[in-house]
Amino acid sequence: MPLVGFRPTKARLIIEDSKASVLVMKVVVYSGDSVKLATGDRLEDLTGVLRVRERKDNGARNGANDLGSLIYIAESGLAADLSPAKYQINIAMASAKFDTLVRVALSGRLPTKFFIDAGERISRTETRGLGYEARAGKRTKVWDTLAHRMLLVTNFTFILPIDVPEPRANDVTPHETIPGPSFATNAQVAELIDDLLVFHGETKNTLFALMCIIGILAVAALVVGLVLFQRA
Repeated sequence: MPLVGFRPTKARLIIEDSKASVLVMKVVVYSGDSVKLATGDRLEDLTGVLRVRERKDNGARNGANDLGSLIYIAESGLAADLSPAKYQINIAMASAKFDTLVRVALSGRLPTKFFIDAGERISRTETRGLGYEARAGKRTKVWDTLAHRMLLVTNFTFILPIDVPEPRANDVTPHETIPGPSFATNAQVAELIDDLLVFHGETKNTLFALMCIIGILAVAALVVGLVLFQRA
């Protein structure tokens, strides 16, 4: 049974007292998918509406009729009042799954894509209403909208978006933190200058004392030399 993919573009939620809630979406055929109609048109050229109804039960299914339908609505009216052809998809969904879909829609997001199985299976490889047509070695999906204006939806799949937030600066672990350059404070600079001045003063005094000692030794050596010279 061929799958047909769709993409929602708009949505609104209808809530009525004493009635099941309905999520209505404007849909288009998903890019890359194509369905040829018996009228000569293509499904991707038409506008469509998806109506998802909340099913108030325990989730049990009593056959394909419980799931939904795909309906082709031919153009109608005359001249300026002409209404173009369109299609409508009706789906019943269990309450828990319906609530998940509604929460996504209320958050400002729509399903990324959804698929439906439509048509009546008559054999392991054949379906009635929606099937394949092979031409020039290429298979094309074909919907016989003249003989089967309404198709049963036997299965559906929604793909919902999930946002993964980017890591924030305060979420970085300590081992990932890159240390920046460190700068000395005014007090540290002043203390360093004092240490340099003290070191300079001590070094100067030491050199002066050393020069004095060397001078004294030189004078003593000269005196001793003169005494020895006179005795000779």
